[in-house]
Amino acid sequence: MITGIIAEYNPFHNGHRYQINKIRDKLGNDTDIIACISGGISQRGELPILDKWQRAFLAVENGANLVLEIPAVFSCRSAQHFAFGGVSLLHQLGVVDKLAFSTEYPDISMLSKAASINTSIHKNKLQELLKQGTSYAVATAQIIAELTDTSIDVLKEPNTILAIEYLKALKALGSSIEVMPLKRIGTAHNDMEAVGGYASGTAIRQMVTLSNNDELSKVVPETTFRLLSQLTTKDMGSLEKLYPALQLKILHTPPEKLREIYSINEGLEYKLIDAAFALTLTEFINQLIGKRYQRTRINRLIHAILLDIKKELMDEADSTGVAYIRVLAFDNRGRNMIRKIKKTASIPVITKITQYINRRDFISKNLPTPLHRQLYYDMQYNNIYQLCQNVPELNKDFTMSPIYIDRD
Repeated sequence: MITGIIAEYNPFHNGHRYQINKIRDKLGNDTDIIACISGGISQRGELPILDKWQRAFLAVENGANLVLEIPAVFSCRSAQHFAFGGVSLLHQLGVVDKLAFSTEYPDISMLSKAASINTSIHKNKLQELLKQGTSYAVATAQIIAELTDTSIDVLKEPNTILAIEYLKALKALGSSIEVMPLKRIGTAHNDMEAVGGYASGTAIRQMVTLSNNDELSKVVPETTFRLLSQLTTKDMGSLEKLYPALQLKILHTPPEKLREIYSINEGLEYKLIDAAFALTLTEFINQLIGKRYQRTRINRLIHAILLDIKKELMDEADSTGVAYIRVLAFDNRGRNMIRKIKKTASIPVITKITQYINRRDFISKNLPTPLHRQLYYDMQYNNIYQLCQNVPELNKDFTMSPIYIDRD
């Protein structure tokens, strides 16, 4: 039995370890677990507190057998695209039996009913809500609530939104993977208080910022605590470092060229130009946030501007799905799964970047296929992460190999 998880592990905490243990409680200790995680940038467009190899290492140390990277062209987008990227990756492995996910409302009949609603039929209603400043996820939830007589409060929960999108993606791909909803325990998604040894990722990141190691040690595994307790405010990356580059890019680019960048429309290009005169990145973001533009959308947009990501790239990704299997970390059982996946997968397994992109091609942007383009932006998103650190390790993807943990 092989079970997949789609996550971020920002950072890996007790709730994540509980989920892995719960899967094995239900399916048996011989169940192999594959975790698919975001890379250099989180789904909300924020810098992860640890890099992708550290987060992958912590996942394997605490029970996962294999950790794969979801390409950034999926993972740094809305719930709909994040879910599709993770499901597309698991589906194309050709070995996964179940997809496990945690939600406050693990009622599969309710989730399935919500996932069966085709919101594209209600495009006018959706556009109306989006123009009012409602996020895509909440607008979709509102339409589903009205059509299914389900509480909007239930459907607005981030984990419920993702659960519904997982089901939609599985259906769209015609996947045979079965879902395994688990009851989320402890705190809610953005709660700032710890409860019974559990805390949200948001609360944990604040504990690290405040050097609150006493509380931190209670809500994360020992291996996570060792890494996080070594961090100081100076060691934590800040996107503020790239604000001058962002300002220059916006002010140097004509409005019609800004409109070509993914997620810029409806006059946002002019608002960006006005906001670029702000003294700090925080002020820049705050000037743009409003009814029509959520913080997460602006966060993601910053990276799209810096990397000059065009709408065509995202359209291509949505059409082709995940183009490769990037291994970040594995143990003995994970190594056996990799051997099996190489025989069953519909896309190539990558353990060494130079199998597909060498430094010359990377510099010259010689990217002939969707695989090369998705991989290139994974590396560039990670470069953004690195540039925000005190001691950047640029093009780290060229030098890092997957991390192996020997459990013998």
